[in-house]
Amino acid sequence: MNFRLSVKTVLIFATTAMVVASCAKDVTVDADAAERRVLAAYITTVYKDTIKPLSSGAYLITNKKGTGKEVTDTSKIFVRYSTLDLKNTYEQTNVEEIAKNVGGFSYASYYGPTLFEMGNYSMMAGMEDAFINLKEGSDVRIIIPSWASKLNYEGAENSLSTSKVYDVEIIKVINDYSQYEMDTLQNYSNRYYDGLDSLSAGFYFKSIIEGVGDSIVVGSNISYNYVGRLLNGFVFDTNIEDTARKYKIYSSDKTYSPVNFDVTEVGASGDYETATVVDGFATALLKMKYGGKAVTFFGSEWGYGTTSQSFGKRQQLCFYIEVLEDE
Repeated sequence: MNFRLSVKTVLIFATTAMVVASCAKDVTVDADAAERRVLAAYITTVYKDTIKPLSSGAYLITNKKGTGKEVTDTSKIFVRYSTLDLKNTYEQTNVEEIAKNVGGFSYASYYGPTLFEMGNYSMMAGMEDAFINLKEGSDVRIIIPSWASKLNYEGAENSLSTSKVYDVEIIKVINDYSQYEMDTLQNYSNRYYDGLDSLSAGFYFKSIIEGVGDSIVVGSNISYNYVGRLLNGFVFDTNIEDTARKYKIYSSDKTYSPVNFDVTEVGASGDYETATVVDGFATALLKMKYGGKAVTFFGSEWGYGTTSQSFGKRQQLCFYIEVLEDE
């Protein structure tokens, strides 16, 4: 078969490619221009042109000034927030009352402060620009156009395709997260476990029923039940059907039965996305016997670390574990 093309054919292909590329560029330019027109009309209509964009292109409207710690360029911030379009239609929220009022509420969803991190390339440029120098207790509205939605590193693409509105309340500003975690875990221990001491930095373990027979070691094959919760009591996962129903997180897509598991070496979990259990859970198992029951709670470095889960990232976790008797 002859694949040679005539000069005329090549020119036709080249011309067509140029037209397609030109059209794609025009579509992008038109979308950008349209967004700018819509946003300008919104600012004029709603705010009577009384607000000006920040250097990133985002707009900041302060509803309430905070009086607590000031946000720095390396702070970690717990916030409550809602996302709306320019028609004030809610699209996302971590505020339970709003979710119940506007629809979409689910007991399986986590409604609690979400951790935002300044200065580590995980936040939109417009959001970081708006947060800097705000204080704990601030209640603000941030308008983020698509061109201000890039993450703060070179070559990042827009995170948004069109302008969005964020209503944000700054709950807590943290400048030393490691110390915050240690304090949070110890306070939890003091409140619920009579000041139980940590066995390692950020790791706590309490045996409820000792169990019998051999201790569990790396390579052991076990079956276990578990309940996973955050320190504020939110149950995010369990393999026990009655517990799932009690906390209204039951899913018909999930099989509720004991987990069969070959115990891995602590630290072997590697990638949080593919690990069977997190290191804190594995460490607890290696302190148990068949038939034992225990509670363990630990800091984020023993858990999912900076990897975002449905309940956020850098969360301290608590697990109830029941290892079934060896058959």
